[in-house]
Amino acid sequence: MKTIKTKQWETSNQDNAQYLGVLEFKSNDEEYHVFHVLDIEDRLLFGSMCNIGFLESGYILKEEWTTDETLPELLDDLECYYNSGGDYTTNIVYNERM
Repeated sequence: MKTIKTKQWETSNQDNAQYLGVLEFKSNDEEYHVFHVLDIEDRLLFGSMCNIGFLESGYILKEEWTTDETLPELLDDLECYYNSGGDYTTNIVYNERM
């Protein structure tokens, strides 16, 4: 079982979330990874969509950044996670779905 990169996993309130679109990238092993991204007040959520809605895999806090500044950081950390492993990510918090 994979470890969870947070002291205690918490799901985010998605009531007023804005859908930003899809982040897609190819990892070093030639596998494609696709994440839907939602914007809420203090963080960007990433995960997948299914027939019951959005399934959150993790998030990145915006802190003092704007949404536009946070998106590249999210992509960098997701690429790092899939290319080097979760121990090398610095900004994302994720659950066992990863």
